[in-house]
Amino acid sequence: MSYHRLKLLGVAALLGLTALACGPNFLAQLDATPTSTPTKTPKPPPTETSVAVLVTNTATSVPPTATDTPIPPTETPTLEPTTPPTEEPTPTETPLPTEPPAAEPEEPTAAPIVEEPTPVPTDTPEPVAQEAYKIVHYKVLGEGENNGGIFNSGGMHLIFLTVLDENGNGLDGAVVKDANGSALEVVTGDKGPGKAEIMMQFDPYKLYVAADPAGPTTSEVSNQMNTEYPYIPDIVGKLGSIDNEYSVCPTPDIRCEPPFYSVHFSYEITFQKVN
Repeated sequence: MSYHRLKLLGVAALLGLTALACGPNFLAQLDATPTSTPTKTPKPPPTETSVAVLVTNTATSVPPTATDTPIPPTETPTLEPTTPPTEEPTPTETPLPTEPPAAEPEEPTAAPIVEEPTPVPTDTPEPVAQEAYKIVHYKVLGEGENNGGIFNSGGMHLIFLTVLDENGNGLDGAVVKDANGSALEVVTGDKGPGKAEIMMQFDPYKLYVAADPAGPTTSEVSNQMNTEYPYIPDIVGKLGSIDNEYSVCPTPDIRCEPPFYSVHFSYEITFQKVN
């Protein structure tokens, strides 16, 4: 028997054994597919072994492990582009509201004083008693009226006093005093009905009627009368013109500062009883 035939018989036996091992389905497949007689059993292709390469950040490369099986060139894995981390926006610091300065503690307010209402009088109030004597005449005797002159040439410095009753008649026995507190006390009647004269020296006088024949009484009080310290509004413009260098108070702003020694002048004053 030839070598070629023996080889075919060996293959057939091998197929039979394989069919028995794999089952009847395999034989059915063999029946359906014509069997070609191979001239040479092919070797299976070499198995490709994938070797994983660890990629590190170090510069030292890892040498491949030597094997009997040829290792195909390792494909460098394509690194997916790394998306840079999205930077979160830095939160803007919102300035905290500045607290207003603490208010200074207020001092305790005193409790308001409640004023009690003024009671309304039910009766008509009695009228305030008026002075019994009023000044009804008052005059400064200046240039041309005081015995013809005021510049020490016949000029006088007197107070011509008169006291009248309710009917306008001269009232004798009325007592006139000085409100400045001097010892002056004059009784009317010695210069005529209800009349008296007072010489002005250095004391200024504020006259009033202190009593009459009926007893103590009330009276208005005159302005101050005196040649050195008079009540200024009474004498302005009456003691010489502005052209006379010796005049006194031609205006309130010219030569109108007391004491006055260069002029003599007099007064007239009349009190009358009114109630």
